[in-house]
Amino acid sequence: SMALHNGSLYKSILVTSQDKAPAVIAKVLEKHGQDRGQAPQYELVQLLPDGRELAFPPLANVFYAMNGSSLDFMLRPKRPLDSPLPPPPPAPAPRGVELSATFPKIKATGRKIARALF
Repeated sequence: SMALHNGSLYKSILVTSQDKAPAVIAKVLEKHGQDRGQAPQYELVQLLPDGRELAFPPLANVFYAMNGSSLDFMLRPKRPLDSPLPPPPPAPAPRGVELSATFPKIKATGRKIARALF
């Protein structure tokens, strides 16, 4: 489903306690009309306070690994393994600014048995 939250459009999907990062990425791609098979090319990132990020490795169980301090998520293309990391930004990015986001901002919308992300 799609909803408007604080002026940002976001989509929601249900994430169960069994879902690992690649399955969640595939669900997000499908929700955005993209090919689920492209999931290995993307990483799932939780946007934390103060401009910090939590990138979920492929074997991470998203339901248990997500940080409770933020409900904002995004997908972004993975960097090639031989690419150097970009230099750190001079200051933390203001909240609400998407850093290299390919898809609209994603919002976690529930915290019951199955958390709703995206």
